[in-house]
Amino acid sequence: MAQSTGVALAVGTITAANEALFAPLAEHQKPFENFNWRIIPATLLFAGALAGLEKLSEPFAVGLGYIALFTVLLTRTGNAPAPIENIATVLGYNQNGKTGGTAK
Repeated sequence: MAQSTGVALAVGTITAANEALFAPLAEHQKPFENFNWRIIPATLLFAGALAGLEKLSEPFAVGLGYIALFTVLLTRTGNAPAPIENIATVLGYNQNGKTGGTAK
């Protein structure tokens, strides 16, 4: 298994967990109700692409994987807000219940 594969799978897992669990819990909906199933093949393609790129330049592929990891944690991707926003709402740091707002 290539070194970048684990990072790529972490990116896909975080994205899937955000779509399936974090966003619905933050918005008081049922989990897995509006799950975007295209995340699974996209994650596998991303892992394969990074593994192929790793044959050319291992540090570049691993670095690109970590950039994707930080991007997925901090930005809105897909149909849900960023995982950091949803976790803040679930933990009660976002009192108004809307993602993207400021806590009081």
